[in-house]
Amino acid sequence: MKNIRMMGYCPVCKRFRQPKCQHNIPARYYFIDVKHEGLRIVRGTDLDGRTLRTLDDAVALRQKLLSEIQNKTLNIGKWTTKTKPDFLFQNLCNKWFDEKKREVEQRRLKPGYIVKLRQYIIHYYGYFTNQDIRSIFNTKDFALQLPDALSVKYQKNIVDALKNFFHWCKDNRYISEMPVFPKISVPEHRPKTLSIELRLSILAYIPDEHKPIFIFLFYQGARPSEVRALKWDCIENDRVIYKRTFSNEILWETTKEGNIRENLIFPEVMAILPKRTFPLDFVFRHGKKLKRHYSKTYLNDIFKEASKKAGIDISLYEATKHSFGTSWRQAGMPLEALQGWFGHKSIKTTEIYSKADVVETFKKVGRI
Repeated sequence: MKNIRMMGYCPVCKRFRQPKCQHNIPARYYFIDVKHEGLRIVRGTDLDGRTLRTLDDAVALRQKLLSEIQNKTLNIGKWTTKTKPDFLFQNLCNKWFDEKKREVEQRRLKPGYIVKLRQYIIHYYGYFTNQDIRSIFNTKDFALQLPDALSVKYQKNIVDALKNFFHWCKDNRYISEMPVFPKISVPEHRPKTLSIELRLSILAYIPDEHKPIFIFLFYQGARPSEVRALKWDCIENDRVIYKRTFSNEILWETTKEGNIRENLIFPEVMAILPKRTFPLDFVFRHGKKLKRHYSKTYLNDIFKEASKKAGIDISLYEATKHSFGTSWRQAGMPLEALQGWFGHKSIKTTEIYSKADVVETFKKVGRI
């Protein structure tokens, strides 16, 4: 039809020549292409930004344009649209990623997220590379082709980040509607936990130089990244204030939850605190000549070696923060108190520590 073109490719003939190609596969969307006084007006959306998904939509828009030309009321500014390269997935994805990098530079986004995002773009989002963003209506096929070797949680993270990108596209009016996204249910993960006795059995294999930071982790139940970031201005008598964390080995003047929280320091931990130095010195440092703070890798390496010698297979996070929360919850600590201790914004996050061992619970009731 004159002044109307169809977009989207038939997987067989690779192009659309009619509203339906010979393989009976309809076009994904339409756009008008009208020349007027040396200008070329090309639009794939109506004046409200909605994609022209049917031939009727395109005919109505073309008629409106031709009517304005005939009545000499044409406002060329409202009819000009962006060129197709501006709508390519790869171009927009790069633009979105650059904005995320600026947020990191401005300290509004933690660098750990941008590292993961880069991996998603390099290894997985190439599926959409040369596609027009306006022609992507469903991402289920993308999700189905993700490698089976990836965990369900990792696949969900990839799809969630992609959804964030499309929200950005909609906010910036590159698209008028969000594509359809699959619902990915992550199977419940039951973290391992250790009693304080088993935690102390691992501690026996920790070298004396590193025992202080591990005693703090075992008894205080804080995130390892926040303990590594502790400075002496955070220790006041028997109180510890968490206001910093490490993200991708960059020190941030905020916690993971974005808040400042205060905890009691237990007597066992008070006894092992290093000698106080300057306020902005790290509390836990290692090295004989050059004292430096603990890196994530170094701390984990020490723990893995000690837990292996103790014959216990568990992660540092499970052996410290998760074991701490579960033990206190099973001992009767109110859920709201644990929420405040960990600084969780939602109590649903804290509820993970409420899953008591059913067998042990019934044994206790039976003895009673």
